[in-house]
Amino acid sequence: MWLSFVLVFLIGFAAHRASLCTVRAVMQWMEQRKSSLLVSFFYASLWASLATGLFAWAGVPISGRPVLASSWLFSVVGGLLFGMGAAVNGGCSLSTLQRLADGEARLFTTLVFFVLGSLVVTWLQSLGAVPWPHVEALWWNAIGPGARSALVLILLVWAVWQLAVLWRCRDRLQRPDQWLLAPRYRLSLAAMVLGLCSGLLFLLEGAWTYTNYLRELGLSWVTETNAPRWHRLALVACLFLGMVVSSVQRGQFEWRGTQSIFGWRNMLGGGLMGIGGALVPGGNDTVLLVLMPTLSLQALASFGAMLVGIYGVVKLMRVISG
Repeated sequence: MWLSFVLVFLIGFAAHRASLCTVRAVMQWMEQRKSSLLVSFFYASLWASLATGLFAWAGVPISGRPVLASSWLFSVVGGLLFGMGAAVNGGCSLSTLQRLADGEARLFTTLVFFVLGSLVVTWLQSLGAVPWPHVEALWWNAIGPGARSALVLILLVWAVWQLAVLWRCRDRLQRPDQWLLAPRYRLSLAAMVLGLCSGLLFLLEGAWTYTNYLRELGLSWVTETNAPRWHRLALVACLFLGMVVSSVQRGQFEWRGTQSIFGWRNMLGGGLMGIGGALVPGGNDTVLLVLMPTLSLQALASFGAMLVGIYGVVKLMRVISG
């Protein structure tokens, strides 16, 4: 249990240090035709895939919450709505927490409306208008042992190459223990920390992400079932704590509670993210760090739809603003 808390703390710390955000990644490509942020998300997913693949290859069972999936249609539609909401909100699931950790109190509204949006979908599911998500089999276990070993070997070769690049590009004036407290992480380093820690968390906790927790919290209210255990809330708290510690240690924290908490962009964006996150199910953190590492092509389609949703709304907002 304590190892899980440490791992999720490191994920929060590293995500904040690298300022990872899917909306920023799309805007970087739109404005500069650069894809370094976007590539870092895929690298994080590959590191998590390596950890998950090694567990499957060794026959280690996955504990905790099972991985859930919707139909292809709802996964893609959910991804599109989530991306649109993230663009309106000005940040994805990870960056929403990061900015809240920096003192932007209005981002709390996004989280509240995320839960409300997920409640709408859960209510429709309880009426039978929308199908419930089903437990997804781990594709690592579905492929043959030969293909599994070959894929793990390919990922290991890639990981060695990434470690060599990190070592070659290191700051030679810093000791290795100082890298963790560097004011800003290299994207490749942040991707490695996020991916490996998430892969280990998947072994210990299953679908551990905070957007999954918020969705399950709303689900318990609608269906009048038991709420997620306190242990899940503690994981979310440790994720947020890691971001707060990073913000304070870097001197970035500034309380901005005087801003309008009930901004329409946070309410609309959070609501759309909640609806999309309930349909997928999960936000971009779940898709990248839990679903894609299980070799789910459906998750890849969901993430692609998120990128399309972000791109479309950002483009539209720029046209409207002139």
